Amino acid sequence: MDMAMQELPLAFFTTLAPIGAGTFIALALAFLRADYSDDQFKRIDKMTIIPLILLVIGFAASFFHLANPLHAMGVFGGLGSSPLSNEIAVGVVFLVVAALYWILAMMGKLDGSVRKAFICVVAVLALIFACFIGLAYYVDTIPSWATPAAPISIIGFALAGGSILGTLILSLADSMNGDEMTSVKKALLIMLAVGAVLGIGGASCQFVTAAGIVTAATNGAQMTTAVAGYFAGFLVIFIAGAMIGAYSLIKETKVPVATGAVVAIIVAVFLARLVFYALEISIGL
Repeated sequence: MDMAMQELPLAFFTTLAPIGAGTFIALALAFLRADYSDDQFKRIDKMTIIPLILLVIGFAASFFHLANPLHAMGVFGGLGSSPLSNEIAVGVVFLVVAALYWILAMMGKLDGSVRKAFICVVAVLALIFACFIGLAYYVDTIPSWATPAAPISIIGFALAGGSILGTLILSLADSMNGDEMTSVKKALLIMLAVGAVLGIGGASCQFVTAAGIVTAATNGAQMTTAVAGYFAGFLVIFIAGAMIGAYSLIKETKVPVATGAVVAIIVAVFLARLVFYALEISIGL
């Protein structure tokens, strides 16, 4: 896991940023599926600071990956040709638009169809951002990363984690329980299920792909064996978190249950990202 430890800042970024982004997808689904009162929107808007905080922490962590954080603006020098530059550019656009949405919502400037249209734009940007996070690792010289499994797993983590954190936010805002919320719960449950399939499937495919790679200096099977315990931990905790999240949606949603699901998903995704970085198998420059 020495390689993974060197990439801790990016592990934090690729854990927190997708989950924070996915939460806006969950909120968009909720707003499209139910009519909330002005008081409910006010409470939800206050809680929406949570995914924004996750995003800011994630971006802040990513800067520590740079040799000199003061040179961060240089990342944009490869815009259009560098997957990393494209990822950061899309991420900044998403973060600015998401923050603008929250500010206008807190100021009471978003009403009715305007709010729904704006949150849908934020949700689309969130999905694009999650995809670009995965594509940033599509490097030809690192075959263990250069597979569709990378963006698929990140999108899965965004959907699964976002649905659960979205459930917590709505629960904290006392806007989740009641017969009128049945449609919202069904939408978030489907989002969670799709995310779990993509997240587990993508991470598993990447793990299996890495195990089959053999180079002059590296044996992929030996590397995957060394981190198999971490990967098993990811699977167990992720499945447990998803099941707790599903229980919270099927039964009466309560803050402690939703909180436990969020914590489990964050821990699980973090383990998956550590495994991802540990399985960096290069075939040369």
